[in-house]
Amino acid sequence: MKTAKLLWESLEKKYKTEGARLKKFIVGKFLNYRMVYSKMMSQVQEMQLILHDLHVEGMEMNESFQVAEIIEKLPPLWKDFKNYLKHKSKEMGLEDLIVKLRIEEDNRKQSRSRGMKRPVEEGSN
Repeated sequence: MKTAKLLWESLEKKYKTEGARLKKFIVGKFLNYRMVYSKMMSQVQEMQLILHDLHVEGMEMNESFQVAEIIEKLPPLWKDFKNYLKHKSKEMGLEDLIVKLRIEEDNRKQSRSRGMKRPVEEGSN
């Protein structure tokens, strides 16, 4: 009987430790994630997967924080759009942010194909 109990305690300790390591790994992945200029929407999807992994591990994060974190991780070439998003007075949900990022990415692709730089439109919500 003692052997089974020791085995159980050993397994429990091992998997609790692995669970803690997994949480630390996912948090590290989230905190260290950096976006680059290309393929913005696929990077947003990667961020969503990391956020989902955090949720699965029981680490909830409210939507406002998720939105702010994704905005902060936008690449340097998106600085003007990033500032535009940060200064919006209306609170934005994750789905709204994703739509705005998709539109901005499409506009940037069109501008590049025409050979011009697209300024951020001011005053639009």
